[in-house]
Amino acid sequence: MLAWLTAFSARSNLISVGPVLPLIQAELRLSYAQAGLLFAIPILMMGLCSIPGGLIIAKLGVKPVLIFSLALLGIGGGLRAISANAPSLFVFTAMAGAGVGLVQPVLPRLVKDRFATNTGIITGIYTSGFAVGATVVAALAIPVLVPLSGSLTWRGPFILWGGLVAIVVVGWLFVPASQGRPKESLAPFARIFRNRLCWIAAGIFLTQSVIYYVLNSWLASYYQSLGFPLAKAASTIAFVAGGSIVFGFGGPVISDRLGRRPPFLVAAVGVIAGILGLMLWPVQGYRLWPLLLGSSTAVLFTTSFVIPVDVAAADEVGAFTGLMLTVGYGGVVIGPTLIGLLRDVTGSNFLGLLTMLGVAIVELWLTILMPETSPRHR
Repeated sequence: MLAWLTAFSARSNLISVGPVLPLIQAELRLSYAQAGLLFAIPILMMGLCSIPGGLIIAKLGVKPVLIFSLALLGIGGGLRAISANAPSLFVFTAMAGAGVGLVQPVLPRLVKDRFATNTGIITGIYTSGFAVGATVVAALAIPVLVPLSGSLTWRGPFILWGGLVAIVVVGWLFVPASQGRPKESLAPFARIFRNRLCWIAAGIFLTQSVIYYVLNSWLASYYQSLGFPLAKAASTIAFVAGGSIVFGFGGPVISDRLGRRPPFLVAAVGVIAGILGLMLWPVQGYRLWPLLLGSSTAVLFTTSFVIPVDVAAADEVGAFTGLMLTVGYGGVVIGPTLIGLLRDVTGSNFLGLLTMLGVAIVELWLTILMPETSPRHR
């Protein structure tokens, strides 16, 4: 349960920018490129901190890393509410992103240590917290949380999600630490860097992350540009998140039965179909395309977390996951910023959507290259 709440609080703090981004832009007078950078900063920090997270786990163990990373997430996420200008908002956002980056390599290690025989199901359970967190944020931000915040407007939700992290930290304080756990060698990190499979998994994680975070940063603005009112435009992000709940859980579970490759392949095709829908029939399918994209990216996201548990030894899981997340999140910083810059320069969303389509095609190619990793289907 605490692992699920950890995933929920990590994603809710991370995604909370997207639905209220138009309000932040208006108050702080951010350009589209600056707004894209705001969304990209935490993703960059997640990438930069994932390998250090794996190193710290190897030396200190799971519980200390969880406590520290969640504290960093809660403080940074909550302090965004007092930002008076863009630089301060960027700094606090970077703190929150670092906290998420440090905590994410811990969760696959928990699965490897305690649930090695049911990796898909357990991974699906805890990663569903990411999906539910994103859905709740997207669904409640504009129609509920912003009105309840009164004069705080977009600042109120940041306070709420930061406070939630504090509750999760308190819960982990009551969980006994592992006893007699030996210190591990850092040699696995050198081995992982030479592992071709790890780089393929990292590439898949990168491509799905680019598409997912571009959607969460710009989908509401895209539909506003098509004439949708803010509440209706923001609801498209809720459809992205809603699609990820069922399918984010189902991807790892199905992969236990069918193998890892089939869900990867089907999801990659679904991403291409969803982007084409946004390009060709955006208004008619304003619910369908976000739902399809949320479902497909969720399958790729959650099933990726099973791969390190499948193929890595216990002392390699943190290294494998850290490298996968570092590549996956480190490269994402370009996505939202580039899409915003293209919008600033051209005044159109076409080139941004075309760029996303190119990323989706690369994603499909990588899923074709991915070998089967499930111990039951090799």
